[in-house]
Amino acid sequence: MTKYLSRKIKFLSLFLIVGVVFTHTYNYKDAFLTPTTTISEGFNLGAMFEYFISNGLTRFTVPMFFAFSGYLFFRTFRFSLKSYGYKLKSRFFSLFIPFVIWTAVAGLFLLAISYFEPFASLPIVNEKIGFAKENGIVGILSWFLNPPAFQLWYVQQLMIFTVISPLIYILIKYTKGIIIAPFIILWLIDLSFIINSEAILFFMLGAYIAIFDKESFVLQKESKIFTVVITLIWVTINIIKTYIAALSETTPLYLAKLFLTKSSVILGIVAMWLLFDHIVKRIENKKGLLLLSSHMFFIYTLHEPLLHICYQLGLTTSASTAAHIALYICMPISIIAFSVIISMFVRKVCLPLHRVLTGNRSY
Repeated sequence: MTKYLSRKIKFLSLFLIVGVVFTHTYNYKDAFLTPTTTISEGFNLGAMFEYFISNGLTRFTVPMFFAFSGYLFFRTFRFSLKSYGYKLKSRFFSLFIPFVIWTAVAGLFLLAISYFEPFASLPIVNEKIGFAKENGIVGILSWFLNPPAFQLWYVQQLMIFTVISPLIYILIKYTKGIIIAPFIILWLIDLSFIINSEAILFFMLGAYIAIFDKESFVLQKESKIFTVVITLIWVTINIIKTYIAALSETTPLYLAKLFLTKSSVILGIVAMWLLFDHIVKRIENKKGLLLLSSHMFFIYTLHEPLLHICYQLGLTTSASTAAHIALYICMPISIIAFSVIISMFVRKVCLPLHRVLTGNRSY
């Protein structure tokens, strides 16, 4: 991997994790958004503004992360028992151990605050902890299938992909990538079972680039005009989707939102990838950004369920549009800052612990 590509992935990942936080920041009735969510408030300015960002502009972030993960995993993968064993050992420490620790931390935190008001009556607390309270150890063990910090589903998927990585390698290598086609169909119709269709598709696309050494293709630069056009189309698609989402649900509108979401994901990835080429020289020597990249995992693991707890404490059914938007902007920034401060503190006090908690991402 070239130095430029390595730097590009690192910087982009930092922007992507901020995008992930804003994906989870929507604070109106439909708190957990899906590609086809309808805005319950209809033509509400605040809800539409938040939807445009959280269920529009940031929708490409997780697929792009999976593409990066697939590329980085298979860049050094060889079809041998030794290589497979090395990957299993590596991912045990970089994925499994952090997953177990952060799942337990989030679950125990929610369990602890569930005995105190006003936390006990919060929907997010009851939803995530109710089953554990009713079923004891069985309920607690269920956290590892349905993590209280729901964003950890991403790590769950990566662990599955690690286990089946030889199969993924064979399928891609010996079909010349044709095997990806049915996964595109599953993603387009939004059909998943255990393995998330979006996750496996983009992981396999990243794997394809690594296995067939397509670095030169993905690193080719496009003109500023082409980049601007792609970006404008991407933004326009999300404006249209937001408008449609404010209308009453019908089958045609459902399908339209699904199509626009899939188009937005593809165009968002392309636009962000190309935009970076035109701004990289302005930020590549920013040491502050490089330092922040070592705290990304804490941002990822800490932002939920803290965001939803803060929103449910700070917003009422009568909250104004201004209050919603103010919290929408300020709360994620505060949570990100809090996560970075905690990460810096842990890293300074006990670097080995920081490495364990981040899967050795303390670079």
